[in-house]
Formats: sequence, C-alpha cells, structure tokens
Amino acid sequence: MKILFYQLLNFYMVIMFWNCCKIRLTSCHEDLNFIIEGPGLNPLNIVMPARYFYIYIDNKHNGNFSYSYDMKQKVDVKISGKTITNRECRTWVNILDRNDGSFIVRYKLFESCFNFIINVLYNKKHIAQSPYKIEEMIQTDDCDCPNYDFHKWFNNYGCKDTYFQINSDLNRFPTVDYNKLQIFTSQKFNNSSSMSVCNYVIYKNEIFRKCYGQHVGFKMFMDAILLSLTRKVRLPDLEMYVNLGDWPLVKLNDKIQLPMFSWCGSTETSDIVLPTYDITESSLECMGRVSLDMLSVQGNIKLPWNKRTPKAFWRGRDSNRYRLNLVDIAKKNPDLFNVSLTNFFFFRDEEHKYGPKEKHVSFFDFFEISIPFGRRIISF
Repeated sequence: MKILFYQLLNFYMVIMFWNCCKIRLTSCHEDLNFIIEGPGLNPLNIVMPARYFYIYIDNKHNGNFSYSYDMKQKVDVKISGKTITNRECRTWVNILDRNDGSFIVRYKLFESCFNFIINVLYNKKHIAQSPYKIEEMIQTDDCDCPNYDFHKWFNNYGCKDTYFQINSDLNRFPTVDYNKLQIFTSQKFNNSSSMSVCNYVIYKNEIFRKCYGQHVGFKMFMDAILLSLTRKVRLPDLEMYVNLGDWPLVKLNDKIQLPMFSWCGSTETSDIVLPTYDITESSLECMGRVSLDMLSVQGNIKLPWNKRTPKAFWRGRDSNRYRLNLVDIAKKNPDLFNVSLTNFFFFRDEEHKYGPKEKHVSFFDFFEISIPFGRRIISF
C-alpha cells in the first residue's frame, strides 16, 4: 500500500507539472534540426485534460542559431480523427511560441476519436516522424474509463518511482491507524472557524468524504483531482486527511501527528505538501474555463532573462504576519524587492504602516522580474 500511495502522489505531480513523459523524435530540414517530444505524441496511453508536446528547432550544423519571429508563422499543426459515427472529431489546437526556437503544442479533444492523425509541419512540410497515426480509440479526459492495472497505467506516464519531497514527507508516517485518529480529528476540527479539514476515503474506486470546520468550500479542488484520477485508473483503497486552508496545521512537536495533506508546509510542520489548489485548477481546466496555466505562461513571456528587472517581486493579501514582515524587508531594501499588498482583510488597522495597497498584477507580468515569488509566502 505504501508504494501505491507514493505512485498516486507521483501522478499528482504529473498532472500538475506535466514534466514526466519522454517521447523524442528528430529530423533535419532546411538546414535546421527538429526535435519533437512530449506525452501528447502518445494519446492512446496518456490521458490529460489538454495533451501537449514540444517542438525544438536548432541549426543542424551546430552553428549560431538565431530565432526569428517568422518561424512561428511556418510552424503548423493539424489534428484529425473520426468519431464512432464517422464524423470528423472536434479538437482544439493551440501553439505557444517560447521565443527561443521552441514551441509548445497543446490540444484538447471534445469527443473520443479513432484513426487519429497528428500532422506537424514546418514551412508546409512534415518534420520529425510526422504524421503520427493512431488507429485505436483515443479517449477524452472526461471519459470514465479507468485502467484496472495501476502499475501499467503508472508506467505509461514514464515518471520516476518517487521523489525526494514525497519520501521526506511520508517517512514520518510509516504506519497510520485511522480508527484512532478519527475521534481526535472530529473533536479538534468539527466546530473550528479557523481550520477546515476533509477526511477522504477511496473504496472500490469511489470517493467518500466528511468535512470538518465552517469554511469547506475549497473541497472542490481536492474533489476535482480525485475524480480526475478515478476516471483514468482504478486507485487502491486508501484514506487521507486534507487541509483546505493555505496554512500548515500539524506542528512537529504536536503529541498526535496527523498525516495531513496540505497545499503548504514549512520546516516547523509535518504537513505532507501537495501542489496548490490554483495550480490544480489551472491544470485540470487547461484549455477549458481558465486561461492561466503553467504552459500558457511560457508562451506569454515578453522579456529574455538578461532584460528583466533584477528584483524579487511579490503581490498578495495580508493573510498572515509573515507577509507584513516581507513588506518591512522590502521597504528597507527597495533595490532588491518589489513587494506590495493588494488588499487588507486581517490587519486593516495596520494599513497605514504596510500600505498603500497596489492594484492586482497580471501573472504574465510577474515574469518581467528576475525572481517572481508568486502569491504565497510561508516562511523565510
């Protein structure tokens, strides 16, 4: 069970960060070398909300490579397939130019397809091993089609067996008796106004949960990732506690150590860290109802690294004292930090000291700075 649990978390990393699968094909054309790789070339075995692959262009003689804007105009990807009623499949293709001679191609299926063809063209000619043809049925992300062989399914994604972060977090809990923890958990969190926790049980690939605390709306994010997983693979029976807040809950010196999965952690806590809920949503809804995700950011960075402002950049609300401390640090070191609060909820009586408030900044604009912090600071 422990190994299977590690693998479940590994796939969580796959679907959040999209970086495990390695399928590489190369070719040469017009004195240029083309490399195409990524899980989107294997849609039969790798199901994602939006599949993707990379195109890399370089000088085949290893000379100085000069990227030019017209390269994007020459890159074209066409995807086709047939439905079970012999109609043309509905697909959406999006090409992101990373402005360095590489491109991210992502595509979304709106219905299951067979006789699936991916055509990758440069200057109207096929490159690498294009066209890529798959005769079998390609499933959409919302297909409830779980693979009953967990290990085979996991190996299809090409990820490592585990990661250092997962090992270090889970090694604190070699065994867990959830029957004993149940009473403690319900007493500690049931009527809490400051902490919200959900107890999840996966049994026969069905998901059950009971939540504690007053504010449990963020359960929808954990619901979404578990529902996505159970559509793709039959998960082992397991139980877990999930912290719905954005602050770790289990201190290292707590007498009872809860195996609490959280979207945040620190060196003083034993919470098991998962990718944050906003990354979860942006990945699960990629090319859907959200426009901001880790792939689209790469296609919207305007400045090369050497032209970015050499400062640490951060924006966020006043959800904890550490953020106010960060504002203090920034005011003392304006040459190193660009830090401001965008709203005051918890420390309104101190706005005169830590203000003025700044307007929200587009996430794309974060990358005009050398070191974007993002939106969450746990500790320093």
